[in-house]
Amino acid sequence: IALLGRKLDKQVVIVVEKLEELEQTIRISKEVGVEPLIGIRVRLTSKGAGKWTTSGGENAKFGLDTVNLITASEMLKSEGLAYCLKLVHFHVGSQVPDISTIKRAVREAARYYSKIAKLGHELEYLDVGGGLGVDYDGSRSTFDSSTNYSLQEYTNDVVWNIMDVCDSEGVAHPAIVSEGGRAIVAHHSVLVVEAFSSIEKTAGKTKIGESEKDHKLVGDILEVKQRLKRGNRLESLHDIQQIKEEAQQTFDLGLLDLESKAKIDAVYWQLAIQIVGMHRGLRFIPDEVKELETSLGDQYICNFSVFQSLLDHWALGQLFPIMPIHRLTEAPERNGTIVDITCDSDGKVSKFIDLLDVRDTLPLHRINPGEIYYLGVFMVGAYQDIMGDLHNLFGRVTEVHVFLDPDEESGWYIEEVIEGSTIGEVLAMTQWDKVELMRLLKTQVDTAIKTDRLKPNDAMKLLSDYERLLQEYTYLSLNGNKPVPQPGSFLPLSS
Repeated sequence: IALLGRKLDKQVVIVVEKLEELEQTIRISKEVGVEPLIGIRVRLTSKGAGKWTTSGGENAKFGLDTVNLITASEMLKSEGLAYCLKLVHFHVGSQVPDISTIKRAVREAARYYSKIAKLGHELEYLDVGGGLGVDYDGSRSTFDSSTNYSLQEYTNDVVWNIMDVCDSEGVAHPAIVSEGGRAIVAHHSVLVVEAFSSIEKTAGKTKIGESEKDHKLVGDILEVKQRLKRGNRLESLHDIQQIKEEAQQTFDLGLLDLESKAKIDAVYWQLAIQIVGMHRGLRFIPDEVKELETSLGDQYICNFSVFQSLLDHWALGQLFPIMPIHRLTEAPERNGTIVDITCDSDGKVSKFIDLLDVRDTLPLHRINPGEIYYLGVFMVGAYQDIMGDLHNLFGRVTEVHVFLDPDEESGWYIEEVIEGSTIGEVLAMTQWDKVELMRLLKTQVDTAIKTDRLKPNDAMKLLSDYERLLQEYTYLSLNGNKPVPQPGSFLPLSS
């Protein structure tokens, strides 16, 4: 197809990554009767940085090394196609956080470009591939989820280093091609998830007293509670940890009643909150207190699948900016992590961006009774949607295309809504046909009617409900049961 495009006078450049691909391109171009435009991907010794370092270096999956480059050059010359080699390409990986990595790779690639040009090829383009990163966490650092450079600095360094090498080699400057797809598309998409419930470990402010039938350990932990003060906060933490562990062991042996264990657990979490609070604002906080604060975090159950919508977080630990998208005039009073509705324990988000480090919890509001709490996961426009996985048969989410328009009163308008996958569509992807499923159910229903186990009226309702269910969204339908926050609780998009 690419070669046929040449007959339409299209400037289609076929980039080859193996000698076999070059041989195939030459052979097919002869069969089609066109002169190909050929590019070669070089395998740099320079490696990338961040989570995709294996895309570059001598052991990279793609590209020609120096030996193969010479062979490719001679192959083109022997076929009379030396002038058809137009482009040199390289790729050091996605999301490169450090500009020095990009500089090294660009200089090496420019050197290859110059040397190949001197072999007698009429090169025109140098494709610098991907790697242009996105500052997900805002730290402007060399952290994996950030970049220590701006778009302007990236552009300046790419252009200057290519120019410098080409000038030193006496080679004409190439046209520069960039494939910075992540930087182009990351910002265009926001995933909005509904938090409809939360799991709290704490026992609130419930007053717990000791009774005669309580186990001795109940009295022990209540005694720690009585004598807790700033001067012994760490000692008290160690004491309650020991009591809690001893209580669990005693319970496992059948020597601790359930009521006593419940009291010990409740007092433990109450004291944990107090001890963490006593350490807030201190210059140095012990690691065990930090771990305790993390364990105190709530779990916010959200109506989505990490595997479908945030695959890079699960697979690579990629961080994304996450925050509430309403109640923005209220200070968050809880800390929590996000869990999805799959049955997989990995279906969670438990690492969050922070300017100085990675957070284990996110400041969040308590979910108001009868309301849905909306969270936005930002900058998910690169790869997340297209790589989504059907784990637990949760399908594509509904998309809303929003356009900014200063002529609109609100400053924006909804251009299109693309409904997410239905249950029937997802089942079809796993070779379960809707029509066949309906037929099988109807057979069972007919049998139940004949044996008086089901009334005809109920049977028709069952079939109707089942058919309707197959046409519904794979995620929970929450809006029909709970009121959506009013627009007044959102901050305006424009002033």
